[in-house]
Amino acid sequence: MPTVSFKTDVKFRDTLQTLAANKGINTSAYIKMLLTKEMNSELAVVTANGLTVAEEIRLLRIAAEDEVSGPFTTTKALMKHLRK
Repeated sequence: MPTVSFKTDVKFRDTLQTLAANKGINTSAYIKMLLTKEMNSELAVVTANGLTVAEEIRLLRIAAEDEVSGPFTTTKALMKHLRK
């Protein structure tokens, strides 16, 4: 599993550890919980085109992985390709 790290001051670290302990989890799990909640909130935002950020990201990934076909010179050639 990938690791993410960041620098902070001692007071911030201690507060973070205390909050995590109050929830009965370790600091890493607490940070992951907070970031997941915030990320899901950001992904749910609706963009100007009516899609959520998550939907846009999914479509962009699909488009990047998609193999481009064509151009087709005839409708028959296009239809043959689509039937594959």
